[in-house]
Amino acid sequence: MYDNTMNAIVQEVIRLLNQQRNLLKSMLEQEELLKDEQSQERSVDVALAEQWIETLEDEITKVDGLEMTLAVVGTMKAGKSTTINAIVGQEVLPNRNRPMTTLPTIIRHKVGQTTPTIMLPKLEPFNRALSALRAAMERLPEDEINQLSFASTEDGKSLIQEILSGDLKELEANYSGAEGIYLFLKVLNDISRLCNEEILNVTSPILEYSSITEFPVIEVEFHHLKGKEQQLQGSLALIDTPGPNEAGQGHLKKILQEQLQKASAVLSVLDYTQLNSEADAAVRQEIDYISSFSKDRLYVLVNKFDQKDRNSMDASEVQQYVGKELFEEEIPSGRIFPVSSQFGYLANYALHELDSTGNLPTPEEAKWVEDFGQRALGVDWEEDIEDADLARRGAQKLWKKSNFSEPLEQVISESYSKAAFVSLSSAVDKMLHYDNEVIDYLKIRSGSITIDINELKKLILELEQDIERIAQASRRADDLSSKTLGKLTSMTDDLFSDGERTIKHVIEQLFDHGKRLEDARNQAETEGRRKRSVFDTFKSFLNVPRKDFIILETNGPNVFSSKEEAEYFIAKINKVLEKDISVISMEIQSRVTQIIHILESDINKEVQMNVSNILEHAADILNEFFDLNLSFESHKIKPIKVDFDQLGNKFMEEKTVEKTRISYERKWYTLWLKEHAVSYKVSEQEYHVDTKEIGKQAVKELKKAHQQLHNDLNSYVTKELGDNVKLYFDGLKQYLDKYRGNILDGLSDKQAGEEVLGKLLVAMEQYLSVAENHIEDVTPVHLELKQINNPAREVVQA
Repeated sequence: MYDNTMNAIVQEVIRLLNQQRNLLKSMLEQEELLKDEQSQERSVDVALAEQWIETLEDEITKVDGLEMTLAVVGTMKAGKSTTINAIVGQEVLPNRNRPMTTLPTIIRHKVGQTTPTIMLPKLEPFNRALSALRAAMERLPEDEINQLSFASTEDGKSLIQEILSGDLKELEANYSGAEGIYLFLKVLNDISRLCNEEILNVTSPILEYSSITEFPVIEVEFHHLKGKEQQLQGSLALIDTPGPNEAGQGHLKKILQEQLQKASAVLSVLDYTQLNSEADAAVRQEIDYISSFSKDRLYVLVNKFDQKDRNSMDASEVQQYVGKELFEEEIPSGRIFPVSSQFGYLANYALHELDSTGNLPTPEEAKWVEDFGQRALGVDWEEDIEDADLARRGAQKLWKKSNFSEPLEQVISESYSKAAFVSLSSAVDKMLHYDNEVIDYLKIRSGSITIDINELKKLILELEQDIERIAQASRRADDLSSKTLGKLTSMTDDLFSDGERTIKHVIEQLFDHGKRLEDARNQAETEGRRKRSVFDTFKSFLNVPRKDFIILETNGPNVFSSKEEAEYFIAKINKVLEKDISVISMEIQSRVTQIIHILESDINKEVQMNVSNILEHAADILNEFFDLNLSFESHKIKPIKVDFDQLGNKFMEEKTVEKTRISYERKWYTLWLKEHAVSYKVSEQEYHVDTKEIGKQAVKELKKAHQQLHNDLNSYVTKELGDNVKLYFDGLKQYLDKYRGNILDGLSDKQAGEEVLGKLLVAMEQYLSVAENHIEDVTPVHLELKQINNPAREVVQA
C-alpha cells in the first residue's frame, strides 16, 4: 500500500514538474509577456523564468531517479578524495597531492556497478576549447609557447604537444576504472588551466557549466549500501565539490555556493593534525564559508584521527573543540565524527574485494594492497595477505579503528533510506513558490490594464512614496541599533564586575587558605555589604549550606602517591567550582539574555511604530495581493563556558622522587641478637597538584569567558542586530518594489495598441488559469508528503 502511494506521488510530481516547466517556456515564447530588462524588481521576468526552468529540469532528473545529493567539501589537504573513496569502498577519485576538482563531480551509487565508470554528459565546451587552444597556439612562435606558465611542467608540455599534433582533438564519452577516471579528470583540469593563459585568449569551458545534469558523473556501487533496503527505491549521490580554496574563479565559487545550498546535506572534511592551527586565517575563512551555506544540514568528518598520540585530543575532546571553537557551537557534537579516512578506505576496499572475488589482488596488481597489509596485518603482512580469513579479520579490525561505521550509518545510510522523500519534498516546495510568484504577477499586471491610467499612476506614486518612507525608517532603525551598544554595555558592566568579584572571593579564599567553603562564602558576603549592588543577585546562591571540605597545603602543592588519588582530589575541586562558579555565571548569562530580549523588543516596537502606517497604506493599495510575512529573527548569545576539568589536569605533574627508607637487620657482630637500622634509597612516583595555580588560572579563565561575552554582545549589536534590521527593511522594500514593478509593467501595457493589448490580456488569463489549476494540484501533494513524513504531528493538528 505504501509503495503504491509513493509511486503514485512520484508520477504526479514528475507530471506537475513538466507542466510547470512547459508553462514557463510558453510564457517566455509569448510576445510582450515577460520583460527582459533588469532595471526594476518584479515577481517574474525572463532571467527568473529561465533560472526556474533550469532548476525544474534538475528537479525532474532528481525525482525521476529519486536522487538525494550529499555535497562533500574539504579544507586544504584534509583528505577529501580519500574520504569519498572510504565511503564508496574503492578508489574512484585519485589520491593525488594536486587539486583535481575542476568541476563538481557526481559519484552516484548504482546497484551492481562493480567497476567505476565516468562520463561527461556535456562534452562540447571542452571539445571546442581544445580546437580553440590548438588554433591559438599555432599562431604563436615556439619560444612563446615554451614560456607559458602551463609549460613549466612535463605534464603541461605533454598536453600542449598532444593538442598541437592533433592527437587530442576530442574527449571520449566514457572512461572506466580508477586510472581512466584519474586521466579524464586530470585532462579536464589541465584544459581549464591552459585556457587561463591570457596570451591564448581562450574562454574557459568551465563557464558553460551550471546544472547538476551537466557535471561529470561516476557510477559505482557503494559497498556499504549493497543490499540495503529502502522504503521507496531511490538513489544517493555524493558531489565532490571544489573546496573554497580551489574555487578561486568566480564561476566555480558560484557553483560551490549553489551546490552547498541545493544539497540535501553537506559533509565537511577537516584535518585532525591541523586542528590546533585551524585558526589560520585561510582555513578559518573556509570553515566560516562552508558553515554559512549549510550549518543546518552540515556534518563534520575530522580526518586523520589515526595520527592521534597520547598527548593529543581524544574523540570527545575533538567533538567539543570543533563544535565550540571552529563552528561556534552551531554544530551539535553528534554531527561531528573523528575518523581515519585512510583506514576506512583501505578496510572498505579490502572487504569489497573479499566479498566480490573471495581474495585480495596481489600488491603488484593493486598498489593499495601493500598499504592495507602493513596497517591491518603488521610486519608479517606479506605472509598473511594470501589468507582470506586473516585478511578479512584484519580488514574488520582496521574498519573498527577507522571510526567510519557511525558516520556511514547516520549520514550515508540514513540519507539513502530517505532519498525518495527528500527529493519529492524539494521539488514540491519549489513548485509552490514559483506558482505563487507567477499568479501574483499575472493578477496584478492584468488587473492594472483595466484600471484608469491616472489612477494607476497615482498607485505607483504612492508605492514609491511608501518605499522612500521605508528607507527613512530604516535609517532611524540603524541609529537606534547603534545607540543600543552603549546602553547594553552600561547595563551589563555592573553585572559583570560584581559577578566576577564574587567568584574571585570564592576561589581565592578556597585556594589561598584551604578553608571550608562556607568561610569563603561568608567573606564574600561581608565584602558585598560594603557596596549594595548587583551582588545581591548572587547572595542566594552563596548562602546555600553545603558540606564541601577540601584540605589544601598552604605552603606548596598537594602530593599524592597515585594518579587515582590526585584525580579524585582534582574532581573534588572541580565539584566546588562547578557548583558555585557555574551557577553564578549562569545567572549572569540569564540576566544578559533578559536585557537582550528587552532591548530587542524595544527596537522591534520602534521599528513597527515607524512602519505600521506604511504597511497599512500598502495593504490598502495592493488589496488582496498584500501578504507580507516578515519578522525579526531572535538571537541567542552563546553561553559562558569554562572547562574546569582541563584547568585541573593542566596543573597535575607526575614526578619521580628519591626517598630514604629504613629497614632493620640483625648483624653478625652483635651475634644476631640486636636489630640495626639500615637506610636505603628508593625511587617512587608522586603526583603533585598545584592548587594555587589552579585558582589563579580559574580566575583568569572566568575573566576571559566574561570578556568573550562582552565581545559577543558587541558583535551582536554591531553585526547581528544590525543585519537583522537591515534584512527586515531590505525584505520590505523588495516586497513593495516587486509589486511596483508588476504595476509598472501593467502601465507600460496600456501604451500598446488595442489589438496587441487584447491578445496579451487573453494570454495572461490563460496562463493565470493554468497556474491556478497547477497550484491546486500541487497543494494536496505537499500536504500528503507532510503527513507521510510526520503522521503523528498531522493527527495532533487535525
